[in-house]
Amino acid sequence: MDALRYLLPASFMVITGFGIFNGGIATWSGLALFPIVAFAEYFMKDDMRLRNMGTFSGLFMLYIQFIPWIFMWYALWHFLTAPYVWWEWLGTFLSISTITAAVGLPVAHELFHRHDNVSRFIGNLFAVTLMAGDVEKEHRIGHHIETSSATDVDTPYRGESVYGFIPKLLIFFHTAPWELEKKRFANKGKSHWTLFNPLLWAWLGFFALAAVFVSTAGWQAGLTVVAISSLGQSIVCIFSYVQHYGLIRVPGTPIENRHALNHIRPLSRILTFEIVTHSQHHTDPTLPYWQLTPYEDVIRPGSAYGYFLLTFIPPLWHKVMRKHLTEWDEKYADAAELKLAEAANRKAGWVI
Repeated sequence: MDALRYLLPASFMVITGFGIFNGGIATWSGLALFPIVAFAEYFMKDDMRLRNMGTFSGLFMLYIQFIPWIFMWYALWHFLTAPYVWWEWLGTFLSISTITAAVGLPVAHELFHRHDNVSRFIGNLFAVTLMAGDVEKEHRIGHHIETSSATDVDTPYRGESVYGFIPKLLIFFHTAPWELEKKRFANKGKSHWTLFNPLLWAWLGFFALAAVFVSTAGWQAGLTVVAISSLGQSIVCIFSYVQHYGLIRVPGTPIENRHALNHIRPLSRILTFEIVTHSQHHTDPTLPYWQLTPYEDVIRPGSAYGYFLLTFIPPLWHKVMRKHLTEWDEKYADAAELKLAEAANRKAGWVI
């Protein structure tokens, strides 16, 4: 029965799709799900239960998300081929961007970490709608090695605003993978401008998606797809900001449970396919989502969705997170990390 709870992400895509089909105020339904989840989780306790699932049911719950994902994007296409008013477009734009990033990206992320070709291929299909098929490479061999250290661009420094973090990470998302591929092909004495470069296929996939919308619904539809993918990437950056903010690790030292923030409220765990059960994912990135352990003895701020919304008000965000990071410094940091944390606190203006 544990597997059935992961139909919740699919239901969010179905709700969003039906809202867009119905038009009017219903086009905002996808966006409305965010504050609803955040509000509900405010009254919930952390979910510390282990999942009782096998490989078949675990992968099936990932693959099945592809059907409502197709439905949601078909609803977008249908909406763009019919007359609409500006506020319906805005609701559709925000809803599709939000749900594609908040639900589709966790599916892609989990499939990226699987080793079979089918999972990796489906994961890349999800990533195409976020213009993010090239992000996977840096994520696996960059972020998962450098996490929580000063060399990890995905880890925001203390006092950094989400508004400064997003453009920095967006640029890095699309430059770092190409540098890695360029180096890999150069080591073979070849150019990375080749159809054997998977990053090139990722971008061709996105251009093909945009071309379908342009050819069947007009150039405005193509621009809408680009806008949705761009906002979706920004939302992904915010989730990265939420999950790694202010943590400290000496580069080259082992990654341990303390080097991740864990937002393990019940709905957050389900909707993100356990990305937020974050500590063990970083100590063992190959472990599938249904085997991840929610730890007691780590920093557990609360709802991933509540903290996502909190980032939009930087003074309040820093005030709340400063308490969590103070606990991290006092309870979890080793001597070398504490020294770095003290310097980071001074730089952030948190101590005089």
